[in-house]
Amino acid sequence: MISVGLDVSAIDPSFKSHAQRGIGRYVTELQRFFDSVSDPDVRVGHFDHASLARDALVDKAVGLIPFGRTSVRQHVLYPSRLHSGVVGDFSLLHYPAHMDAPARSSRPYVLTVLDLIPHVLKSLYQANKPGWRFKLARWLEVLSIRQATLLLAISETTANDLVRVLNIPRERIVVTPLGVDKSFFEVGRRRRQRTQVQRDELRASLGIPLGRPIVLYVGGHDERKNIGVLVAVMRRVIDEAVSRGKEKPVLVLAGRVSTMEEQRRLSTILQSHDMERDTVSLGYVQDAELKDLYAESELFLFPSLYEGFGLPALEAMAAGVPVVASNASSLPEVVGDAGILFDPLQVDDGVRGVVQVLFESGVSERLSIEGELRARGFTWEQTGRLTLGGYKQAAELLTSTTRARGHRSCDAPLFDESRV
Repeated sequence: MISVGLDVSAIDPSFKSHAQRGIGRYVTELQRFFDSVSDPDVRVGHFDHASLARDALVDKAVGLIPFGRTSVRQHVLYPSRLHSGVVGDFSLLHYPAHMDAPARSSRPYVLTVLDLIPHVLKSLYQANKPGWRFKLARWLEVLSIRQATLLLAISETTANDLVRVLNIPRERIVVTPLGVDKSFFEVGRRRRQRTQVQRDELRASLGIPLGRPIVLYVGGHDERKNIGVLVAVMRRVIDEAVSRGKEKPVLVLAGRVSTMEEQRRLSTILQSHDMERDTVSLGYVQDAELKDLYAESELFLFPSLYEGFGLPALEAMAAGVPVVASNASSLPEVVGDAGILFDPLQVDDGVRGVVQVLFESGVSERLSIEGELRARGFTWEQTGRLTLGGYKQAAELLTSTTRARGHRSCDAPLFDESRV
């Protein structure tokens, strides 16, 4: 039997970059699956790699470093503790986010690659970041990916990027699409049962104008999310509603604004399109409130330039909310023909999609039904079982190669071309 340690640091509430995004949901569901399923060949436990890298005395010293403190903890402190504590009891580790693995490891591990966005959209991400720090972070990231025993990709798009961008052999990659919690399928029923008073109370509590159709966006605000096009599309849709004599929709943004730079960019975009009075920015929204938002929304708009998977679009479809989304990266894998896909660089295409759903008879109802049916094909149980199969495949790789137990000791070179 192989013993696998699942890193659950992403569900630590203090780890906001993970806990308040799709990574946190992914890890929560994996842990729930493995807590409920037994397998004669695999035993799965868990650990928190971030807590292992903490040390009161060392942290004081690291705290004096002007930048890169997280990298020092992850790539220097944590690797020195891979044989101590609960981690020492596992024969294989699983890091559910590729940015969390150490650049050097004396222990074999499986690594989930969520996306290769900074590598695929390098010019977009490097523009606002110090060159050498961006390059160092990407270099460490690539080292972590290349030394993994096995890679789990959350979409075919991510798997293809690993092969195309990093020359990873396809046989070292297992695709494990994400799932959607069953509770999202109850949102449609909640929508039908809610009284007008309850709907008004929800809107009042969130600062959303009464009576106006909600066009919902759920996600972050980094460069790839294409917030400029999102807002530009909505400006045109609102003008179209006025010209048709329809109630003006309101744009509702649900998702953490991570930095002051993102907040400034959002404010500038809203001002430039005269959208401040037609937009409600809620920040991070807890699950229960998010489902209430889905129940109240007429449409989900998602013009992202790149997604490793696109979990918010899947959750919207499960909730019966018509989806208008980008046709880029993995989103066609998720949405398929059950939503309207458009070129995220073409505002006109996005406007046409939203107008169809809001103003053309029968489109919203059809997409609501088709989206929910498609979403039922994505389950967390399937994600868990494919992940379990990945663990078994990794175990076979370990026992069939000379890396079986040594698997890159701390004294080994950091980079080994033979692994690519």
